[in-house]
Amino acid sequence: MEKACRKCGEVKSLDEFHKSSNSPDGRQYRCKPCAISAARQRALDNPDAKREADRKYSASAKSKAARKVRREGPAGERIKDQKRESYYRNHESNLDKLRARQVDPEFQARARERMAKWLASDPRGPWRLNIKTNYGLTLDEYDAMVLRQAGRCDICSDPLDNGNIDHCHASGKVRALLCGHCNRGLGYFRDSPEALRAAAAYLELHGVA
Repeated sequence: MEKACRKCGEVKSLDEFHKSSNSPDGRQYRCKPCAISAARQRALDNPDAKREADRKYSASAKSKAARKVRREGPAGERIKDQKRESYYRNHESNLDKLRARQVDPEFQARARERMAKWLASDPRGPWRLNIKTNYGLTLDEYDAMVLRQAGRCDICSDPLDNGNIDHCHASGKVRALLCGHCNRGLGYFRDSPEALRAAAAYLELHGVA
C-alpha cells in the first residue's frame, strides 16, 4: 500500500512513514525524511522547548522500557560497539570543546548560577549524586550507616568528619564509614592486611614516641 507525502508530494510505501495512532491508516501524513527535517527545524527554532521535551521523554516509563530493550536485546552489543567507536572518534574534539568552555567566563557564570540554584533547592543534592554515582548508595542508606556507627569512624571511633565511604577497590563493595585519616591510611597500605599487621608490629617494636 502507498500514500502521498503532504510535504514533498512523493508517493511512497507506508513503510516510509512513521507510525501514528491518530491517522486512519496508522501512519503520519509526512514521509520520514520530511518529518525528520521538520523536527530538526522545530528544534532549531525553539531549543528550550526541545530540551524540555527530551527531558520529559527521558524520564518517562516508555523511554526507560525502550532503553532496557535496546540494552538487553540482540542489538545491545552492536549499540555498545557504536558508542565506543563514537567516543574514541570524537574524543579529542570533545576535549577541545570542554577546555574551551572551562575558560569561557560566560559558561563559568552560568555554571555557578546553576550550582547556586541547585544548592538552594536541594542542599544535599551534590552529595546525593556523588554517593549514588561512585558507591551506589542512596541518602537514606548513607544516613542509616551514620546512625549505625553513631557518627564515629568504624576503625578508630573518632567522630566522622566528612563521612568518608570506604569501599573495596577490587569489587566496589561498600564496607563502612571512616574518618579521613583511617580512610587514607588504608589506601596508603593498599588495603593489605599483611602490610597493616607488619606496620603494627613495627610500631610495637620501635615505639611510637
